[in-house]
Amino acid sequence: MDYSMPIKHEPFEPSTIESIDTAMYKYVDEVLDLHVNTNKGYGKANVLWLGAERAFQVKNNKELRDSAGKLILPLIAVHRDSVSKDPAFKGAFQANVFEHPDYKGGAISVSKRIKQDKTRNFANTKRNRATRNGEETGKITNSNIVYQEIIMPAPVYVAVTYTITLRSEYQQQMNDLVAPFIGRTGQINSFVLRRNGHLYEAFIDQGFTHNNNSANLNEESRMYTTEISIRVLGYLIGEGENDDRPIVR
Repeated sequence: MDYSMPIKHEPFEPSTIESIDTAMYKYVDEVLDLHVNTNKGYGKANVLWLGAERAFQVKNNKELRDSAGKLILPLIAVHRDSVSKDPAFKGAFQANVFEHPDYKGGAISVSKRIKQDKTRNFANTKRNRATRNGEETGKITNSNIVYQEIIMPAPVYVAVTYTITLRSEYQQQMNDLVAPFIGRTGQINSFVLRRNGHLYEAFIDQGFTHNNNSANLNEESRMYTTEISIRVLGYLIGEGENDDRPIVR
């Protein structure tokens, strides 16, 4: 009989740069879920990821543009500015743990249990040897314990900077869009992003950059633009598609 403890299977998705990007986009689009009043009524503001090519944006999401091809306002644009590996900006796992010097790699022990069948083989071998030698065959103390261990690479922390650009034609719409970025986090300027079981810390820059043309008396359309900078403390597990080893060994 196998007396091993049953294994509880938990999904474990890799943490990549794309995971952090998706978490940032989902936070703006689904968690904040910003709505404004327009000439068509109260509706959700469109959220656009600026990483995609313009031809794809036009074909994939046609409601973002009018018949002339211009973007329909109000609009929220999410753009990744930079990715840096800053040793001073790191999370809870700070030690540099080297991977095992074998073909499997891995550095952090996730789970460990006694391998009952292999351990029992050592115990039976010791008992049989004692029987052949005519020794007392009472209780056998087996010091050869075989463990089954699950290990994974150490997380590598990266600082990812995003710019959230809010654009509208009216001051009241801009006020409605900016307010959740200020009030949702309370008295602090940080929040948590979630994606596939991973948690990333995000920090909102205290200064919001406004670029409006409302003071101009020209005939061009009035435009209100606000840029919000967010720095995310993310982490990468593994090397992505170019990693020739599995995430969990």
